This record gives sequence, C-alpha cells and structure tokens, in this order.
Amino acid sequence: MKGNWKKLWGFLLLSSILLISLTACGKKEKGKETDNSVVENGDEKDDQTPTSEPTEAPKDLKGTTIVIGDWWTTDPNPEPTNKREEDTQRYREEFMEKYNFTITRANLGTFTEYAEIVATSIMSGNPEADIFVMHAEHIAAPLQQGLLYPLETLENFDFTQEKWNQQVKEMMTMNGHTYGMATGRMEPRLGVFWNKRLFEEAGIDPNLPYDLQAKGEWTWEALEDLAKRCTRDLDNDGVPDVYGIASFSKDFFRGCVFSNDAKFIGYEDSKFYNATGEPNFLEALEWGWSLYEKGYHMPQPEGSEWDWFIQAFIDGKVAMQCAEQYKVGTWKDMDDDWGFVIFPKGPKGEMMTVFTENTVVMPATLDKERAEDVAFAYNLYTETTPGYEDEDWKTQYYTLFRDARAVEETLPLFYEPGHGTISLLAMIPGIDYGDVTYDLDAGALSPKEAVEKVQAQWQAHINASNGEE
Repeated sequence: MKGNWKKLWGFLLLSSILLISLTACGKKEKGKETDNSVVENGDEKDDQTPTSEPTEAPKDLKGTTIVIGDWWTTDPNPEPTNKREEDTQRYREEFMEKYNFTITRANLGTFTEYAEIVATSIMSGNPEADIFVMHAEHIAAPLQQGLLYPLETLENFDFTQEKWNQQVKEMMTMNGHTYGMATGRMEPRLGVFWNKRLFEEAGIDPNLPYDLQAKGEWTWEALEDLAKRCTRDLDNDGVPDVYGIASFSKDFFRGCVFSNDAKFIGYEDSKFYNATGEPNFLEALEWGWSLYEKGYHMPQPEGSEWDWFIQAFIDGKVAMQCAEQYKVGTWKDMDDDWGFVIFPKGPKGEMMTVFTENTVVMPATLDKERAEDVAFAYNLYTETTPGYEDEDWKTQYYTLFRDARAVEETLPLFYEPGHGTISLLAMIPGIDYGDVTYDLDAGALSPKEAVEKVQAQWQAHINASNGEE
C-alpha cells in the first residue's frame, strides 16, 4: 500500500507539471496571435495603449487681419502665374486657417505720398498698417522721430535665423535696438541696360558689355567709348537722333561715385560725416559730367516730365541707361532686345552695384500683445514655401531678362566681395542724392559748385543725426 501511494503521488505530480506546461504554452501562443493581430489590423488592446503628453492647441489670433502697407500693390490677392506662386498661395492659406488670421497687402498711396502717410498715421496713434515697407529714401525720418518698434524685443522674431538679411539688420540697429528688417539676400539693384539693336547699328557687338564684364575690362573708358559710338546724327542735321546714354541723374552719378571707391556719407568713430569733398568723389562727378559736356548724354526734351529718359530708352532714342534691376518690368514689352551689366569701374574703384534694399518696420504705437501677433504672422509669411528650400535663387530671374547672361554672369557678380555696397545717405533725414546731382544734370553747376552748395545744409542734418544739434 505504501508503495502504491508513492506511485500515485508521483503520477499526480507529473500530471500537474504537464498541465502547467500546457497552460503556459497556450497563453504564450495566444499572446503571439494577439500581437500579430495588432500588427495586421492596427488595433491595440486597451491595457497596451501608451500614455502621451497632451498636445498644445495652435496659437489662435482670433480672426484678426494684419496689413502690410506699401506703395505699389495693385491687387492684394493676385492670381498665381506659375506653380511656385500656386504653392505659396496654398501654403499661406493653410497657416492662416490653422492660426485663425488673415495677412494682406495694401497700397497706402503713391511713392511721393507714402512717407508722410506712414509718419502721420503712426503719430496719430492709428497707423494705416501693422507693417510698413519703407524705401531707403524714407527710412531715416521715422527712425529719428522714434516712430518705429524695437523688433528685437519681440519673442516671435529671431534674427539669428538664416532667412533674415544681416546687412539690413546691422544698418537698422541703433543704440542696441533693431528697428528694421528684410529677408533673404539683398535685391539686385544698380547696373547698366543697353539696347542691342542700337549697338549693332553702330557696328558694335551686341554682347560686348558682357564680354568686357567677364574679362574685368568693363571700365568708365569702355562705357564712354560705347556712348560716343552710339551717339549718331542719322539725318545729318547737326543734332543726334540717337544718344549714347540717358539716365536718372541720381542713378547715374551714384554709380559713378561708388565705382570710384567714394561715397556721399561716411561713418567713422560712431559718427556720420559728409564725404562729398573727398578727391575720389569729385573725380567721379567730373567724369560723369563730362559725358554731358561731350554730348553723349541726351538732354531733357523741353516740356517733358522728370522721368522722360525711361520712354526714351523704350523708344530706342538712347543706347544705354543706368538704372536699377527692377526696370526689367518696364522693359518687358520693348521691341528691341536688351542686356544688363554692373556699373563699370573707375580708376580708383571696382565694378560696383549699390544696394538700396526696402526695409520692413512696425509702428512703435502697437501694444505688446498686438506687436507679438503681428510678428508671429509676419514670421510665417516670410518663411520659404515648403519644397522650395533648395531652389537656386537665380531661377526666378530667367523669365524677367531677355538673355541668360544677365542672370548667370551679372547678377552673381553683384554678390562677389568688392562689387556691392550700401549707401548710408538714407540714414540722414533731410538730404538727398538730388541735392548734388540735379544741378549737374541740368547743367546749372559744375561738380565742384554742386558739392560746395550742399555743405552747410548737409552738415546741419548730419549733426542732428549724430545728436550734436
């Protein structure tokens, strides 16, 4: 009996072990099936749901409208003309819906009216826009009058980001505060346009300026030679029917000055100073004025408007015009083909462009909350459209010019060291390039007389900007 009991106990023990093993295997296999089901069906058991941090609701700007003011907008919501514009429009619509706001552009007045509209509306406490785009000629007065918001104090701006133009930031930083901003690289500006048909008719290779520029031989002397050869009296009446050059005096003489390592306003020891009396400056004015004296520059027709030279170039009455790059829009419907090069180098300088970037500002009268909302919205507005981050910056210019050499050779040269500069004249309220250049253009004064004429007036404005009134 005792032996049988031992056998029975051993049998029961073995059975228990087998039962436990089978149960364990069954649970393990069932677990496998559950895991496979989760992977295949995308479902999870309630007890396997991971815990997660609650997502923060998007910033809500409560349906506000933010206005960007300028002097050129004709349609605040233009129809896209290419895929990039379509994608940008779609991107902006998405973030405006997400954050519940609208951002739009508005034309506040003509170029000549604009500066006064900006200043008076800010001083009234009811600014016409939340963001103002300011031309270089308009920025100094509101800056000196304390009408601009210190942008670096806003949490929604980070000016260390690559998209912000550091040259503009440096220029607009005074006494530790940044009052103006711009995005991207400086916009291509001052250069020389020429009419290829008129060059050919004068027996000149229509691409010669490009070739001279490429070889580093694009000089004042080369431009003067082209102007001389293109000035032609076709009907032998003693008066040229085609002139070598005609330009806005502020553009032409500005090119002369900066291409000869000179400037209108200098900055030294934290002070602005008048640089118009320096030898390189006077040499530049003398050379530019000589093209008028020699008859290569077309005189203003009697009774014409101040901008007569624009139509003269379109009509093929002048072979060359010194102007800023944005004039491509003005020439788009010209019958004649044209090219574009940088301003030629003087004896003391280099081939040179002068950047005059538009600056974006905010009115000082905005309260902190509104200013942060505006900064948040504008920061989004200036982001690169997704998918275009690696796009070549030159791509947008090919459709604007008549030939690829302007885009592939001239525009990149603007950004090479030593070929681009910013003028400080715009930082002094009350003075203008025309104070010097208008009398030269009219033949009323010599270069030396034009410089002497502005000395006292300019010094008073410079002293005010230096805080030395």
